[in-house]
Amino acid sequence: MPMDPPDEFRRPFWVLLHIHAYARRSRKSAAAEGRGRNNEILRASLLPNHPPHPSNLYLYRKNGPFGDTPCVLSMVDSLILFHAYTGPELRFPPARLCDFFVYRADPNEPSLKLLPHPPCSVDRDDPFGIFPRGDKHYTIASLVPSISSAYDHVLHLFDSETQIWSRKDLIVASPQANFPVDAPVSTKQILSQHHTSTLITLGGTIAWVDLWRGIVFCDMLSEHHALSGVPLPLPLTLGPARHYRGIALLGGCIRLVEVDSEIVDLPGTCDGETGWPIGRTENWTITTWINKSDKGERNSYAAWDKVTTLRGSDIILGDHSVKLPIGLQNLFVSDPAISMDDGDGDVVYLTARQKYMHPKSWVLAVDTRNRKVQNIAYSGHLPAGMPRIDGNYCTCSISN
Repeated sequence: MPMDPPDEFRRPFWVLLHIHAYARRSRKSAAAEGRGRNNEILRASLLPNHPPHPSNLYLYRKNGPFGDTPCVLSMVDSLILFHAYTGPELRFPPARLCDFFVYRADPNEPSLKLLPHPPCSVDRDDPFGIFPRGDKHYTIASLVPSISSAYDHVLHLFDSETQIWSRKDLIVASPQANFPVDAPVSTKQILSQHHTSTLITLGGTIAWVDLWRGIVFCDMLSEHHALSGVPLPLPLTLGPARHYRGIALLGGCIRLVEVDSEIVDLPGTCDGETGWPIGRTENWTITTWINKSDKGERNSYAAWDKVTTLRGSDIILGDHSVKLPIGLQNLFVSDPAISMDDGDGDVVYLTARQKYMHPKSWVLAVDTRNRKVQNIAYSGHLPAGMPRIDGNYCTCSISN
């Protein structure tokens, strides 16, 4: 009887995918070729790794380098939606000059397809979700605020079968509950409207998440695409949302994590290596919540239970200390992501750096239940021009 391969040789069922693609050729898993708007050849491939090791999308353009770093917009079940700009180098190329592609990272049947360009009202960095339909077709959805006072949102939809974009004007039929306390003015301004930070796809639902404020669920199986809201716990701090918070839907529960750092600024100083002001991290804290309520009872702040509050200095590092240049609690940590393994929902992945904005980083797997570091992976130096904070990774399921 043949033996099962060791775990490290098996294809992972979920990944920490770097949202900024590596613009170079790679002879990795599930390579596929496609053509861009000018009939030029592009090649895509995925290197899937077991977390905490990051996974990377590789893109190669036969006619030369990309004018801007290609960016992953969404990934579900081996379907990766990304945009790429193939013109001359521009730091912020307009959406009309960017191409949108869907890469199917299926090792048995990989493909790379150019999409018809979305409507001009859709920006290249708007929040997109992918809804697989089970027949190799899929729907791409983008939910953006409406400029009409009669509606809350505009839902843009692309059907892979008809190759047509459509739109719907929608209201949130069941808005999220009001905040239970009076927030400061600065906080109220941020929390008064929904600004999508990230997306989650689960079953027949896509959830557009404002990590500071709440979730807008969209029923993708309903002809009317009904919207409903669920609030999130009030933030402990404010700033770039994905820098501090992460969210996941696991086993019918919503899990939320927030990381808060205690940083001492050193006025008048500048780090020669990063070019940023110097700050010293004294410690950091992970806080986790869970919402176990049934679908109809989630829309309440009372539905959230705080699970863990854990300081970096209280986490057992064990034998992993040899992999880090300084103490665990002194690292600059950001971009928390919750494990997508149902049996590992207490594991949180953090991006850690010795200094703020340093290109060299590690990914820490922290077991919040047992208060210990489960694993550490060096994620390498980021290529020049890639952002170094705020949502560098997305958690994605991946088909086998």
